[in-house]
Amino acid sequence: MGHADNSHRLRSRRYGYVPMCRSFPEIDEIKHHIRETMRPPKPKMLVVDDEPDNLDLLYRTFRREFQVYKAISGADALKVLEDEGEVAVIISDQRMPEMKGTEFLRRTVPQFPNTIRIILTGFTDIEDLVEAINSGQVYKYITKPWDPTELRGVVDRAADTYLVLQQRTEELARSRAQVAAWSGIVEAASSCTSISEFLDKTAHELALSSDGLSCAVCYIKDGAIAEIATSPDASLDSSTIARDPWWYKP
Repeated sequence: MGHADNSHRLRSRRYGYVPMCRSFPEIDEIKHHIRETMRPPKPKMLVVDDEPDNLDLLYRTFRREFQVYKAISGADALKVLEDEGEVAVIISDQRMPEMKGTEFLRRTVPQFPNTIRIILTGFTDIEDLVEAINSGQVYKYITKPWDPTELRGVVDRAADTYLVLQQRTEELARSRAQVAAWSGIVEAASSCTSISEFLDKTAHELALSSDGLSCAVCYIKDGAIAEIATSPDASLDSSTIARDPWWYKP
């Protein structure tokens, strides 16, 4: 073993390579960047309370699982949402100066219908909460002082609910886009006077339904491409596709 180790060290000096166990800072940095890139982003959370101690406690409780934003009032929270956009979960105190928690949450519903809203309250605020819960503005209320385990459980379920709502919203949007595209294609088929015109309109409608992706539509006759059209903003070149239709196998 001693002779083998000496030979290895000699070869290392002669040919300029190093054992694989050596660490390369540049490679380690690249690996870290790749891991961070592949890691799914944290869901966003907004916590609202006019008491700084409660605000800091909520932030510390959820900062590992969420990207947490803080606001000291309903007006401040509305500004945060305006700047940062939709969040998965809002936790708001009920008793705040100028604007109650239920009023703040009510204002967020039209623009952010999928956001899950949780309110922190004392036993004296039940009347306001009943209306908010019945109208769908509040997902759950937690009485103060809250139990950390209970609050974590509620927030975990809220985040899961938000994810399901987001998926359904995206699926509905895709379905509507597909229906609109096929309606446009059917209309084009009934109004166009030539195959070229029909292909152009079809490519345009399909591109619109696929978030602006490039689209090519071909008319196949006797096993070969007879005519081809691309969407107006397509990066595809019709002549290149016609010469090398790699995607079409008759």
